[in-house]
Amino acid sequence: MDPAFKFIILPLALSLTITANAQTTKSVNYFTSIKNYDLSKLWCADSIQAEGDGDKLAFPEPLGYIGDNFQRFYIHYISITKGKDNPYQYSAYGKSRVKENVCIFNGVITITKAVLYKESDNPKYKQGSVICDVTFYEDSTKGSSGIIKGKLTTDFYLDKNGKIHYDALMFVADGYDNNQCNATWTNYKTGKSKKCNWGDFRMPDSKELDNGVGDVSINEKYIKNGWETFVAAYGADKIKGKKALQLEDAKWWK
Repeated sequence: MDPAFKFIILPLALSLTITANAQTTKSVNYFTSIKNYDLSKLWCADSIQAEGDGDKLAFPEPLGYIGDNFQRFYIHYISITKGKDNPYQYSAYGKSRVKENVCIFNGVITITKAVLYKESDNPKYKQGSVICDVTFYEDSTKGSSGIIKGKLTTDFYLDKNGKIHYDALMFVADGYDNNQCNATWTNYKTGKSKKCNWGDFRMPDSKELDNGVGDVSINEKYIKNGWETFVAAYGADKIKGKKALQLEDAKWWK
């Protein structure tokens, strides 16, 4: 099962007694030190590890939406590479998708801030966050393509050896998320812009679309805007769900 929907298989009592992102807001500036790490695996990897020393899970595919009607937006990073000349800048290559329109994009992720929290959800580890500027250029030769610009917040932790990891320490918590990006997509030809947000496990600024507590629950009003297979995949109808899950798991970017 897709790790994005962990709450379906975890005990309800556990998910109700834990709150995500419980660390204090007290932090220290970590910007100078973060350049010594390669953060690419926080955005593009094969797997993540739940609870620090728990199960390895498939790296999540982001959930996203575009526009005021919350049309489903897909984004997949094919490769992310740390810059040789600028240690705060990463080259990104991937594909985006709206309905059946798939676009290649190239761009940059630039770290603008990094902090390390004074307290942690797990005393064995040190947690932190980076805030990044994101600029992605979709293929201008494709119809309905444009530029995506936004702010990406990524949570990480350091183990006892100082190695950096994707922060899934509170993976079982209600409202757990990571890699939250608030962005704007601007059409090359018309210059018109739309909100374009995505994230791992949850989506930023999406309360009207996602009215779930423990996990994602799509508002019925917007299901027809590209969310049909998503809802069917994790619904009660096992037959429809199996077929829908295959579509959800399909590698559309290949």
